[in-house]
Amino acid sequence: MKNIKFFQTILAPILFPVSLLYLAIVSARNFLYDIGIFKTVKIDGAKIISIGNIKAGGTGKTPLCIGIANYLHSLGYIVAIVTNAYKAKHKNALIVSDGKSIIYKTPFVNDETYLIAKKTKAIVASAKDRLSAVELLKKFEPNYVILDDGLQYRKIAKDLEVCIIDQERFYLPFGLLRDSKKSLKRCNKLICFKGDCEIKAKIVNNGFFDINGKTNKPQSAFVFCSIGNPDKFLSSLTEIGIVINGFRFFKDHYYYSKKDIEALKDLKSKTKSEALLTTYKDFVKIEQPGIVYLDIEIMLDYKTLLKGVV
Repeated sequence: MKNIKFFQTILAPILFPVSLLYLAIVSARNFLYDIGIFKTVKIDGAKIISIGNIKAGGTGKTPLCIGIANYLHSLGYIVAIVTNAYKAKHKNALIVSDGKSIIYKTPFVNDETYLIAKKTKAIVASAKDRLSAVELLKKFEPNYVILDDGLQYRKIAKDLEVCIIDQERFYLPFGLLRDSKKSLKRCNKLICFKGDCEIKAKIVNNGFFDINGKTNKPQSAFVFCSIGNPDKFLSSLTEIGIVINGFRFFKDHYYYSKKDIEALKDLKSKTKSEALLTTYKDFVKIEQPGIVYLDIEIMLDYKTLLKGVV
């Protein structure tokens, strides 16, 4: 993230005009939906909850989808989650999990989709065209369908539009905003981790795990990950007292090769670290001994968040 900011600053004379063009295109698309030129489909039989943001990068959308799904499941509802097929080998609509067993893993589906399937009892579907995935879900008769990263997906009418907000001023590629700030007016509920907003949330650490289950917190670690906001992950580890002897960041949704894992294990040994540490999102793409991951969840008032649809 720091490298991105550096290059954005250096290339500002070029990137800033491009960002204005990007904003114009995004705004024009939203306008065409607002006036009905681009059509929105109303889904019968299930309430649609969309979780999204207007900023590129990791803001907590996937953990929030997991939290909402688990909360609704605890109330006895049948819940389905639709993810996009970004970086997945299979782009067409398919059922990843029927809520009881997982049918597809990474890299056939992407890391976030597999992660959601592992952490919920929801029926999970993946598709580039999420409307086709919702159609595929109808045979399960879900009470609720959650759209992961759904703010920019306007083909489907939503019963609840939730947006996680974060501090950012400029649009892509000069900044990190990927949607017009006016899109926040379409949102029913705004969530933030810092600052003032309608619903405050916080990330809670559930502990450390490896292939065999829960393990002790390491005192030191060599850290690696391929997430949208790696600096936030590093900060969270430092805050809980882990000495970071070194780190390596990969691009978001990166799929690790055997050579990558061997190199990372060598770095762990060379830095004399107690653990080779990563996120759960990364671990689901590896799932082998010798790697520890930190599990997290989002804590907030789900009753208030879902008021009006539950």
